[in-house]
Amino acid sequence: MLKSRCENLYLLSTIITIFFLNSCASNFYQVPVAQGNIISASMLAKLEVGLTKAQVRYIMGTPSIKDPFNKNRWDYIGFEFIGENKRAVVHHTIIFEGNKLVTFVSKNR
Repeated sequence: MLKSRCENLYLLSTIITIFFLNSCASNFYQVPVAQGNIISASMLAKLEVGLTKAQVRYIMGTPSIKDPFNKNRWDYIGFEFIGENKRAVVHHTIIFEGNKLVTFVSKNR
């Protein structure tokens, strides 16, 4: 009886030690999280000069930033994170004149 009790205590202490050592590890898997607008190459390919604001919103979705001082500029910003580390920044700027698309610029940082 004493032997089985010691074996159980040894097994329990081993399991607890493994859990504590595992929790101290800093290199555990972190799921990549995309934030902001997800803009695909096929969406950008559909953009062309002369589209209306409604058509651009249908293709690209709601802009991340609508400049309150410039109603003719829409910005789409996307970030991809893994844990605390920023992986990529994608910035698309769309400029309108009146209600028609005039130009769009894409920047990857």
